[in-house]
Amino acid sequence: CFPSSPLVTTTGFTSREMFELRVQKSQSHRHDFLTVGSMGHCSSIALGVALSTAQDVLCIDGDGAALMHMGSFATIAKCRLKNFKHVLINNAVHDSVGGQPTGSVQIDFPGIARACGYQEAMRARSSEEVKNSLRKLKETPGPCFLEVQALPGARADLGRPTTSTHQ
Repeated sequence: CFPSSPLVTTTGFTSREMFELRVQKSQSHRHDFLTVGSMGHCSSIALGVALSTAQDVLCIDGDGAALMHMGSFATIAKCRLKNFKHVLINNAVHDSVGGQPTGSVQIDFPGIARACGYQEAMRARSSEEVKNSLRKLKETPGPCFLEVQALPGARADLGRPTTSTHQ
């Protein structure tokens, strides 16, 4: 849905998976910012990018990271940027650093996004729901939010990015 949009991804497995996905789909990394070593800052960085461009900016966040800086939800909503698209992958654990529970199983992230002022907030569980919700996220003026509830875990052979933000 967002093949050439600026992409900001949260630290850990999420950045590694998005890097591999871009490679598999022969998409450029030119506008990607992989938030390595800055857990919790993904949405704030994505907001800064969105303020500097008219293009849609896709923020791929994690539940543990989002919990670290919940105030960014209110700041993002207050800015009312139509190009801000926020996806939160909620696997209920800090997967990249050992699988400790985040406590996010009972948190209503779409409710929080709506209460802060996001224009749209959704939740998806199945692959079909994710596909339909991403389409809606793309079409709806932002700021928009999508929580994807996922199972924990990553491939054992998950690679690491081979380029940096500076290249």
